[in-house]
Amino acid sequence: MKIFEVNTEIYVGDKFDEVIEKIKAKKALIVTDSIMYKLGMTKKFENIFNKKNIEYKIFDEVEVDPSFEVVDKALNKVIDFLPDIIVGIGGGSSLDTAKSIKYFIKKSNLHIPLIALPTTSGTGSEVTSYAVLTDKKNNIKIPLKDDEMIPEYAILDPELTKTLPKSVVADSGIDALTHAIESYTCKGANFYTKVYALSAIRLIFKNLLRMYRDIKDEEARTEMAKASCIAGFAFEKSGLGINHSVAHAIGGKFHIAHGKINGTILPYVIRFNSEDKTTAQRYYEISKDLGFPANSIEEGAESLAVAVGLLNKNLNLPSCVKDLAIDEEKYRNEIEFMSKSALEDICTSGNIREVNLEDFKKLFEKVYG
Repeated sequence: MKIFEVNTEIYVGDKFDEVIEKIKAKKALIVTDSIMYKLGMTKKFENIFNKKNIEYKIFDEVEVDPSFEVVDKALNKVIDFLPDIIVGIGGGSSLDTAKSIKYFIKKSNLHIPLIALPTTSGTGSEVTSYAVLTDKKNNIKIPLKDDEMIPEYAILDPELTKTLPKSVVADSGIDALTHAIESYTCKGANFYTKVYALSAIRLIFKNLLRMYRDIKDEEARTEMAKASCIAGFAFEKSGLGINHSVAHAIGGKFHIAHGKINGTILPYVIRFNSEDKTTAQRYYEISKDLGFPANSIEEGAESLAVAVGLLNKNLNLPSCVKDLAIDEEKYRNEIEFMSKSALEDICTSGNIREVNLEDFKKLFEKVYG
Protein backbone atom coordinates (compact mmCIF):
# COMPACT_ATOMS: atom_id res chain seq x y z
CA MET A 1 0.00 0.00 0.00
CA LYS A 2 1.58 3.29 -1.13
CA ILE A 3 -1.13 5.63 0.18
CA PHE A 4 -2.81 5.43 3.57
CA GLU A 5 -5.80 7.75 3.85
CA VAL A 6 -8.24 8.39 6.67
CA ASN A 7 -11.42 9.64 5.03
CA THR A 8 -13.56 10.46 8.08
CA GLU A 9 -13.33 13.54 10.30
CA ILE A 10 -13.34 12.20 13.87
CA TYR A 11 -14.47 14.13 16.94
CA VAL A 12 -14.25 12.89 20.53
CA GLY A 13 -16.76 14.17 23.07
CA ASP A 14 -19.92 16.29 22.89
CA LYS A 15 -19.25 17.72 19.42
CA PHE A 16 -22.54 17.32 17.51
CA ASP A 17 -23.44 21.02 17.72
CA GLU A 18 -20.00 21.95 16.39
CA VAL A 19 -20.23 19.56 13.45
CA ILE A 20 -23.75 20.63 12.49
CA GLU A 21 -22.67 24.29 12.61
CA LYS A 22 -19.83 23.45 10.24
CA ILE A 23 -22.06 21.62 7.76
CA LYS A 24 -24.76 24.33 7.54
CA ALA A 25 -27.46 21.74 6.84
CA LYS A 26 -31.09 22.78 6.43
CA LYS A 27 -32.73 19.33 6.40
CA ALA A 28 -31.64 16.22 8.28
CA LEU A 29 -32.72 12.59 8.53
CA ILE A 30 -32.00 10.70 11.76
CA VAL A 31 -31.58 6.93 11.27
CA THR A 32 -31.93 4.83 14.42
CA ASP A 33 -33.94 1.99 15.96
CA SER A 34 -37.20 2.15 17.88
CA ILE A 35 -35.57 1.37 21.24
CA MET A 36 -33.11 4.25 20.90
CA TYR A 37 -35.99 6.54 19.99
CA LYS A 38 -38.20 5.40 22.88
CA LEU A 39 -35.31 5.79 25.34
CA GLY A 40 -34.98 9.42 24.25
CA MET A 41 -31.49 8.99 22.79
CA THR A 42 -32.37 11.22 19.83
CA LYS A 43 -33.78 14.10 21.95
CA LYS A 44 -30.43 15.84 22.41
CA PHE A 45 -29.94 15.98 18.65
CA GLU A 46 -33.54 16.96 17.93
CA ASN A 47 -33.13 19.89 20.33
CA ILE A 48 -30.04 21.06 18.43
CA PHE A 49 -31.95 20.85 15.15
CA ASN A 50 -34.85 22.82 16.63
CA LYS A 51 -32.48 25.47 18.03
CA LYS A 52 -30.87 25.91 14.63
CA ASN A 53 -34.19 25.79 12.72
CA ILE A 54 -33.13 22.66 10.85
CA GLU A 55 -36.04 20.64 9.49
CA TYR A 56 -35.68 16.96 10.35
CA LYS A 57 -37.39 13.60 10.13
CA ILE A 58 -36.69 10.37 12.00
CA PHE A 59 -36.49 6.86 10.57
CA ASP A 60 -36.61 4.56 13.62
CA GLU A 61 -37.35 1.22 11.97
CA VAL A 62 -33.82 -0.17 12.01
CA GLU A 63 -33.82 -3.82 13.07
CA VAL A 64 -31.14 -6.09 14.48
CA ASP A 65 -29.33 -7.57 11.47
CA PRO A 66 -30.80 -4.97 9.06
CA SER A 67 -32.38 -6.35 5.91
CA PHE A 68 -32.56 -5.06 2.36
CA GLU A 69 -36.29 -4.48 2.95
CA VAL A 70 -35.62 -2.03 5.81
CA VAL A 71 -33.03 -0.16 3.74
CA ASP A 72 -35.54 0.06 0.88
CA LYS A 73 -38.15 1.55 3.24
CA ALA A 74 -35.63 4.11 4.48
CA LEU A 75 -34.64 5.00 0.92
CA ASN A 76 -38.25 5.88 0.13
CA LYS A 77 -38.22 8.30 3.08
CA VAL A 78 -34.97 9.87 1.86
CA ILE A 79 -36.31 10.31 -1.67
CA ASP A 80 -39.49 11.95 -0.37
CA PHE A 81 -37.67 14.26 2.09
CA LEU A 82 -34.30 14.88 0.34
CA PRO A 83 -32.21 15.75 3.44
CA ASP A 84 -28.87 17.59 3.29
CA ILE A 85 -27.41 15.30 5.93
CA ILE A 86 -28.05 11.80 7.33
CA VAL A 87 -27.38 11.23 11.03
CA GLY A 88 -26.89 7.58 12.06
CA ILE A 89 -27.36 7.02 15.81
CA GLY A 90 -26.91 3.55 17.30
CA GLY A 91 -24.87 0.40 17.15
CA GLY A 92 -23.69 -1.46 14.07
CA SER A 93 -27.21 -2.11 12.77
CA SER A 94 -28.19 1.57 12.71
CA LEU A 95 -24.88 2.70 11.26
CA ASP A 96 -24.90 -0.04 8.61
CA THR A 97 -28.44 0.96 7.65
CA ALA A 98 -27.46 4.63 7.38
CA LYS A 99 -24.38 3.72 5.33
CA SER A 100 -26.44 1.48 3.02
CA ILE A 101 -28.87 4.35 2.45
CA LYS A 102 -25.90 6.55 1.53
CA TYR A 103 -24.64 3.89 -0.87
CA PHE A 104 -27.91 3.14 -2.66
CA ILE A 105 -28.99 6.78 -2.89
CA LYS A 106 -25.76 7.44 -4.82
CA LYS A 107 -27.24 5.20 -7.52
CA SER A 108 -29.79 8.00 -8.03
CA ASN A 109 -26.90 10.46 -8.43
CA LEU A 110 -27.50 11.95 -4.99
CA HIS A 111 -24.65 12.39 -2.54
CA ILE A 112 -25.76 12.95 1.05
CA PRO A 113 -23.08 13.27 3.76
CA LEU A 114 -23.33 11.07 6.85
CA ILE A 115 -22.61 11.79 10.51
CA ALA A 116 -22.07 8.55 12.45
CA LEU A 117 -22.74 8.55 16.19
CA PRO A 118 -21.90 5.08 17.56
CA THR A 119 -23.68 4.10 20.78
CA THR A 120 -21.60 0.94 21.21
CA SER A 121 -17.84 0.38 21.09
CA GLY A 122 -17.36 -2.50 18.72
CA THR A 123 -18.18 -2.31 15.05
CA GLY A 124 -15.89 0.53 13.94
CA SER A 125 -18.62 1.14 11.39
CA GLU A 126 -18.24 4.90 11.85
CA VAL A 127 -15.03 4.90 9.79
CA THR A 128 -15.36 1.98 7.37
CA SER A 129 -16.71 1.30 3.89
CA TYR A 130 -18.33 -1.95 5.05
CA ALA A 131 -21.94 -2.73 5.89
CA VAL A 132 -23.64 -6.07 6.50
CA LEU A 133 -27.21 -6.63 5.36
CA THR A 134 -29.37 -9.72 5.82
CA ASP A 135 -30.99 -11.64 2.99
CA LYS A 136 -34.10 -12.80 4.84
CA LYS A 137 -35.15 -15.22 2.11
CA ASN A 138 -31.95 -17.27 2.35
CA ASN A 139 -31.05 -16.47 5.98
CA ILE A 140 -27.58 -15.22 5.10
CA LYS A 141 -25.65 -12.09 5.94
CA ILE A 142 -24.19 -10.27 2.96
CA PRO A 143 -21.21 -7.96 3.56
CA LEU A 144 -21.08 -4.94 1.26
CA LYS A 145 -18.02 -2.77 0.64
CA ASP A 146 -17.87 0.54 -1.18
CA ASP A 147 -16.02 3.79 -0.46
CA GLU A 148 -19.31 5.66 -0.82
CA MET A 149 -20.37 4.17 2.52
CA ILE A 150 -17.55 5.80 4.50
CA PRO A 151 -19.13 8.43 6.80
CA GLU A 152 -17.83 11.96 6.39
CA TYR A 153 -18.00 12.60 10.14
CA ALA A 154 -17.79 10.40 13.24
CA ILE A 155 -18.45 11.58 16.79
CA LEU A 156 -17.19 9.39 19.64
CA ASP A 157 -19.25 10.67 22.56
CA PRO A 158 -18.88 8.63 25.79
CA GLU A 159 -22.24 9.99 26.94
CA LEU A 160 -23.86 7.74 24.33
CA THR A 161 -22.45 4.57 25.91
CA LYS A 162 -23.02 5.28 29.61
CA THR A 163 -26.22 3.22 29.90
CA LEU A 164 -25.19 0.17 27.89
CA PRO A 165 -26.16 -3.20 29.40
CA LYS A 166 -23.29 -5.57 30.19
CA SER A 167 -24.25 -7.97 27.38
CA VAL A 168 -23.90 -5.22 24.77
CA VAL A 169 -20.58 -4.04 26.22
CA ALA A 170 -19.32 -7.64 25.99
CA ASP A 171 -20.63 -8.38 22.49
CA SER A 172 -19.45 -5.11 20.98
CA GLY A 173 -16.10 -5.06 22.77
CA ILE A 174 -15.14 -8.57 21.70
CA ASP A 175 -16.23 -7.64 18.18
CA ALA A 176 -13.70 -4.79 18.19
CA LEU A 177 -11.01 -7.18 19.41
CA THR A 178 -11.83 -9.61 16.59
CA HIS A 179 -11.53 -6.78 14.05
CA ALA A 180 -8.15 -5.76 15.41
CA ILE A 181 -6.70 -9.29 15.62
CA GLU A 182 -7.95 -10.26 12.16
CA SER A 183 -6.63 -7.00 10.70
CA TYR A 184 -3.18 -7.65 12.17
CA THR A 185 -3.07 -11.23 10.89
CA CYS A 186 -4.65 -11.01 7.41
CA LYS A 187 -3.07 -10.88 3.94
CA GLY A 188 -3.64 -7.16 3.53
CA ALA A 189 -1.92 -6.12 6.77
CA ASN A 190 0.87 -3.58 6.35
CA PHE A 191 2.99 -1.36 8.59
CA TYR A 192 0.26 1.26 9.03
CA THR A 193 -2.66 -1.09 9.63
CA LYS A 194 -0.58 -3.13 12.09
CA VAL A 195 0.16 0.01 14.13
CA TYR A 196 -3.55 0.79 14.40
CA ALA A 197 -4.55 -2.83 15.01
CA LEU A 198 -1.98 -3.41 17.75
CA SER A 199 -2.91 -0.13 19.46
CA ALA A 200 -6.56 -1.20 19.43
CA ILE A 201 -5.70 -4.64 20.86
CA ARG A 202 -3.76 -3.02 23.72
CA LEU A 203 -6.60 -0.61 24.51
CA ILE A 204 -9.21 -3.38 24.48
CA PHE A 205 -7.32 -5.72 26.79
CA LYS A 206 -6.75 -2.77 29.13
CA ASN A 207 -10.24 -1.23 29.11
CA LEU A 208 -12.94 -3.70 28.05
CA LEU A 209 -13.27 -5.46 31.40
CA ARG A 210 -13.14 -2.08 33.17
CA MET A 211 -16.08 -0.85 31.09
CA TYR A 212 -17.92 -4.15 31.53
CA ARG A 213 -17.56 -4.09 35.33
CA ASP A 214 -18.31 -0.37 35.76
CA ILE A 215 -20.25 1.37 32.99
CA LYS A 216 -19.83 4.68 34.89
CA ASP A 217 -16.07 4.58 34.18
CA GLU A 218 -15.94 7.38 31.58
CA GLU A 219 -12.26 6.91 30.85
CA ALA A 220 -12.79 3.23 30.01
CA ARG A 221 -15.77 4.12 27.79
CA THR A 222 -13.75 6.78 25.97
CA GLU A 223 -10.77 4.47 25.47
CA MET A 224 -13.01 1.67 24.18
CA ALA A 225 -14.62 4.09 21.72
CA LYS A 226 -11.15 5.00 20.45
CA ALA A 227 -10.14 1.32 20.28
CA SER A 228 -13.19 0.39 18.25
CA CYS A 229 -12.60 3.31 15.91
CA ILE A 230 -8.92 2.63 15.23
CA ALA A 231 -9.64 -1.09 14.79
CA GLY A 232 -12.07 0.13 12.13
CA PHE A 233 -9.28 2.14 10.48
CA ALA A 234 -7.11 -0.96 10.48
CA PHE A 235 -9.51 -3.46 8.94
CA GLU A 236 -10.89 -0.87 6.51
CA LYS A 237 -7.46 -0.81 4.87
CA SER A 238 -6.29 -4.39 5.48
CA GLY A 239 -9.43 -6.49 5.21
CA LEU A 240 -10.38 -9.33 7.55
CA GLY A 241 -10.26 -13.13 7.59
CA ILE A 242 -12.24 -16.31 8.10
CA ASN A 243 -13.36 -15.51 11.64
CA HIS A 244 -15.79 -13.11 10.03
CA SER A 245 -16.67 -15.55 7.24
CA VAL A 246 -17.70 -18.20 9.78
CA ALA A 247 -19.45 -15.65 12.00
CA HIS A 248 -21.47 -14.30 9.06
CA ALA A 249 -22.59 -17.83 8.17
CA ILE A 250 -23.60 -18.88 11.70
CA GLY A 251 -25.06 -15.50 12.62
CA GLY A 252 -27.10 -15.30 9.43
CA LYS A 253 -28.48 -18.82 9.72
CA PHE A 254 -29.24 -18.83 13.47
CA HIS A 255 -29.75 -15.11 14.15
CA ILE A 256 -26.89 -14.69 16.62
CA ALA A 257 -25.55 -11.20 17.39
CA HIS A 258 -22.50 -10.57 15.22
CA GLY A 259 -20.13 -9.57 18.02
CA LYS A 260 -21.16 -12.49 20.23
CA ILE A 261 -20.52 -15.12 17.56
CA ASN A 262 -17.26 -13.42 16.49
CA GLY A 263 -15.90 -13.63 20.04
CA THR A 264 -17.19 -17.15 20.67
CA ILE A 265 -15.30 -18.64 17.74
CA LEU A 266 -12.17 -16.44 17.95
CA PRO A 267 -10.03 -18.83 20.09
CA TYR A 268 -10.87 -21.69 17.70
CA VAL A 269 -9.93 -19.64 14.64
CA ILE A 270 -6.65 -18.53 16.24
CA ARG A 271 -5.71 -22.18 16.82
CA PHE A 272 -6.84 -23.17 13.31
CA ASN A 273 -4.86 -20.38 11.64
CA SER A 274 -1.82 -21.03 13.85
CA GLU A 275 -1.11 -24.12 11.72
CA ASP A 276 0.13 -21.57 9.16
CA LYS A 277 3.60 -20.31 10.16
CA THR A 278 3.11 -16.74 8.92
CA THR A 279 -0.15 -16.31 10.82
CA ALA A 280 1.28 -17.98 13.94
CA GLN A 281 4.14 -15.46 13.84
CA ARG A 282 1.59 -12.60 13.83
CA TYR A 283 -0.26 -14.07 16.84
CA TYR A 284 3.11 -14.47 18.57
CA GLU A 285 3.89 -10.78 17.94
CA ILE A 286 0.59 -9.74 19.56
CA SER A 287 1.24 -11.93 22.61
CA LYS A 288 4.79 -10.63 22.91
CA ASP A 289 3.54 -7.04 22.84
CA LEU A 290 0.92 -7.76 25.51
CA GLY A 291 3.38 -9.55 27.79
CA PHE A 292 1.78 -12.98 27.45
CA PRO A 293 3.97 -16.12 27.58
CA ALA A 294 5.76 -16.23 24.22
CA ASN A 295 9.07 -18.07 24.47
CA SER A 296 8.35 -19.59 21.08
CA ILE A 297 6.05 -18.81 18.17
CA GLU A 298 3.85 -21.76 19.09
CA GLU A 299 3.58 -20.68 22.72
CA GLY A 300 2.82 -17.10 21.75
CA ALA A 301 0.01 -18.12 19.39
CA GLU A 302 -1.50 -20.45 21.99
CA SER A 303 -1.19 -17.76 24.67
CA LEU A 304 -3.32 -15.42 22.59
CA ALA A 305 -6.01 -18.08 22.13
CA VAL A 306 -6.00 -18.75 25.89
CA ALA A 307 -6.14 -15.01 26.70
CA VAL A 308 -9.14 -14.48 24.43
CA GLY A 309 -10.86 -17.50 25.97
CA LEU A 310 -10.30 -16.10 29.47
CA LEU A 311 -11.55 -12.67 28.39
CA ASN A 312 -14.68 -14.31 26.96
CA LYS A 313 -15.23 -16.12 30.25
CA ASN A 314 -14.90 -12.90 32.26
CA LEU A 315 -17.36 -11.22 29.89
CA ASN A 316 -19.80 -14.10 30.38
CA LEU A 317 -19.61 -14.97 26.68
CA PRO A 318 -20.14 -18.52 25.39
CA SER A 319 -17.14 -20.83 25.10
CA CYS A 320 -18.56 -22.60 22.03
CA VAL A 321 -21.53 -22.47 19.65
CA LYS A 322 -23.37 -25.16 21.64
CA ASP A 323 -23.56 -22.70 24.55
CA LEU A 324 -25.66 -20.41 22.35
CA ALA A 325 -28.53 -22.90 22.69
CA ILE A 326 -28.40 -23.87 19.01
CA ASP A 327 -29.86 -27.32 18.46
CA GLU A 328 -27.06 -29.71 17.51
CA GLU A 329 -29.00 -31.60 14.83
CA LYS A 330 -30.17 -28.41 13.16
CA TYR A 331 -26.65 -27.00 13.31
CA ARG A 332 -24.99 -30.07 11.81
CA ASN A 333 -27.59 -30.18 9.05
CA GLU A 334 -26.53 -26.68 8.05
CA ILE A 335 -22.76 -27.23 8.07
CA GLU A 336 -22.59 -27.94 4.33
CA PHE A 337 -24.56 -24.79 3.50
CA MET A 338 -22.65 -22.62 5.99
CA SER A 339 -19.31 -23.92 4.74
CA LYS A 340 -20.16 -22.98 1.16
CA SER A 341 -21.38 -19.59 2.33
CA ALA A 342 -18.16 -18.98 4.29
CA LEU A 343 -16.03 -20.07 1.33
CA GLU A 344 -17.75 -17.45 -0.85
CA ASP A 345 -17.62 -14.70 1.81
CA ILE A 346 -15.52 -11.67 0.80
CA CYS A 347 -13.54 -11.94 4.05
CA THR A 348 -12.18 -15.39 3.21
CA SER A 349 -9.83 -14.06 0.54
CA GLY A 350 -8.04 -12.04 3.23
CA ASN A 351 -7.05 -15.09 5.28
CA ILE A 352 -3.35 -15.96 5.01
CA ARG A 353 -3.96 -19.67 5.50
CA GLU A 354 -5.65 -21.05 2.40
CA VAL A 355 -8.99 -22.63 3.29
CA ASN A 356 -11.05 -25.07 1.23
CA LEU A 357 -14.57 -26.44 1.69
CA GLU A 358 -13.42 -29.42 3.76
CA ASP A 359 -11.40 -27.14 6.05
CA PHE A 360 -14.50 -25.06 6.70
CA LYS A 361 -16.60 -28.14 7.44
CA LYS A 362 -14.08 -29.28 10.06
CA LEU A 363 -13.92 -25.79 11.56
CA PHE A 364 -17.71 -25.55 11.81
CA GLU A 365 -17.69 -28.93 13.55
CA LYS A 366 -14.97 -27.79 15.94
CA VAL A 367 -16.55 -24.49 17.01
CA TYR A 368 -19.80 -26.21 17.97
CA GLY A 369 -18.02 -27.74 20.99
